[in-house]
Amino acid sequence: MRMIWMGVAALALAACGSEKSAAKTEGGSGAQAAPAATAAMKSESRTFRDWYAVCDNGNFCAAYTGGSTGWILIQMDAGPAARATVRVGMWPDDGGELKSPITVVVDGKRYATSFGDGDGSSTRLSGGDAHTVIAALAAGHAASLSYEDQTVDLPVAGVSASLLWFDERQGRLDTTTALIRKGTRPASTVPAAPEVPHIVAAPAISQTGFSASLDPMNAADADNNAKPSAALEAVPAVKQCREGTSFNEYLQKAVTASRLNATTELWGIPCDSGAYNVSYAYYLTGPGGTNPRLVTFPGIDGPTKPTGEDGDNGWLVNPAYDPATRTLSAFAKGRGLGDCGVAQSWTWTGQAFVLNREQVMSDCWGMVSDFWPTTFRSR
Repeated sequence: MRMIWMGVAALALAACGSEKSAAKTEGGSGAQAAPAATAAMKSESRTFRDWYAVCDNGNFCAAYTGGSTGWILIQMDAGPAARATVRVGMWPDDGGELKSPITVVVDGKRYATSFGDGDGSSTRLSGGDAHTVIAALAAGHAASLSYEDQTVDLPVAGVSASLLWFDERQGRLDTTTALIRKGTRPASTVPAAPEVPHIVAAPAISQTGFSASLDPMNAADADNNAKPSAALEAVPAVKQCREGTSFNEYLQKAVTASRLNATTELWGIPCDSGAYNVSYAYYLTGPGGTNPRLVTFPGIDGPTKPTGEDGDNGWLVNPAYDPATRTLSAFAKGRGLGDCGVAQSWTWTGQAFVLNREQVMSDCWGMVSDFWPTTFRSR
């Protein structure tokens, strides 16, 4: 079941295509010329029957399906030399990590996987093994994952359409590198991967005197957190946040502050909380919290909106700022396990916070955030 939480997932899922468009793509009548490889592309997401597919701004594509206790993820980068990978994950009944690799079963034939990347909840196939399993899934009628005495059924309806869309978008149609519509055209005819934005972070600056940069979610640090200036407390939206968290003494103290440069500070004000999500509003100020102005953080569909506009308050969920890397991250969890939601991060360039990465997982199937499909990335 797909989840919508706090209005965040809707941003990334709005581009999902209809069943009608999926059928057209699977039939091949929507094929277009190979995309240009000179600039980043617009991220796009589509639903193909029981599969969900995403290609990001660098044309790295991912398609996945699964169930409540397991999933399969197929990934394919852009460019002539790219090879697909297949990753599968399951939750053991005992709640612990996998003790042995998962087996992929397609129409009764078993395909072994192996561990990789230090993750204890998933295993993978790469190279020729991955392409063998992909071909079997595309032509198959029934698929499942097997681990010890556990089985998770996987739908195959939509996998061919998803991968054909990869071929089309990455310019692989009728080439030897295609996942579905293979041909005789050489790999050299496949466009290079599009360029993604190059974001340069501002130089790191000392945080001496800013004990408020400590972890606001660590109770031991709470008494060291910053005290908002009178100017900041006087902002109407900040007053609303302070009133909205007045029920919780800890949240009242969990204000953060960091020095961005000699004349600019970043202040985070807790505004709301739930069982596993805490929302913050961020303000840029002068020294000592003077002259506060709300920060709007760009997303893939434009900037966040200030508090009160069109029902979008512009808050970040479970945020954290790292002064060493100049990165502010947010992680809106779809549920407490953190296996679904939206993960975003922004880089401080010296003038503004610029989006550097966004990942979305709309299904709570046990996939760790490291493997969530990207909707935007940079270098």
